[in-house]
Amino acid sequence: MSQILRMIEKHIAMSDIRNRLEESVPQPGRYIAEDGAAFGPCLLVSRECGSGGDLLAQQAGARLGWNVFDNKMVDEIAQSARVHQRLVQSVDEHVHSYWERTWRDFLLDDLADEKYLRHLKQVVTALGHHGNVVLVGRGAQFLLPSQCGLRVRLVAPLEARAKRLAEYEKLSLKQARLKVEGIDKERAAFIWKNFRQDAGLPSNHDLIINTGEISIEDTTELVLDAVERKLGVPLK
Repeated sequence: MSQILRMIEKHIAMSDIRNRLEESVPQPGRYIAEDGAAFGPCLLVSRECGSGGDLLAQQAGARLGWNVFDNKMVDEIAQSARVHQRLVQSVDEHVHSYWERTWRDFLLDDLADEKYLRHLKQVVTALGHHGNVVLVGRGAQFLLPSQCGLRVRLVAPLEARAKRLAEYEKLSLKQARLKVEGIDKERAAFIWKNFRQDAGLPSNHDLIINTGEISIEDTTELVLDAVERKLGVPLK
């Protein structure tokens, strides 16, 4: 069994336990849609390259006791038939109905994109349904109900982000600047192509933090406070 499949199995098992508890005591941060589909609580992280989004996700996930799934892990789940099938089988009929209803709202360019985006939506929606999860990137804020999670975006000045990347990847400042700009464009293009949304539009997020001025540690505290205030989820 692959490491990511074990992680998914553990995540589903913990969700089953929470669901049983929820039958007697409603769980904080849980959102129930009109058709009965349940989601959350979630932390949804969008970020400019080099702004510290991945580090924030890890720190916040550790403090909350939630699993963290970055864009690479979400892609792996979407493309791995075995893991993807297990995750899809773990949700109820209400979530399947939610998938079908929301698919009609997306524009697709070709069959390859359609298959990938269908799997991506299934993965993100299933993880959002199970809740207690941090999702980084891949347009999760456009796939899940806004009420089920805190939507955070991290930004910072280009030079600050390039300097961080240069130090982390041992690049020249010029190389790092070009890489940061390229990744930013790729992410923005992905969001526009698949969701017809502006990745940086403030109204698509609950909280936008400039990590050029605020440390990741302080950013984590701000985010956790917002999680508690919006979703009612206390820190462990």
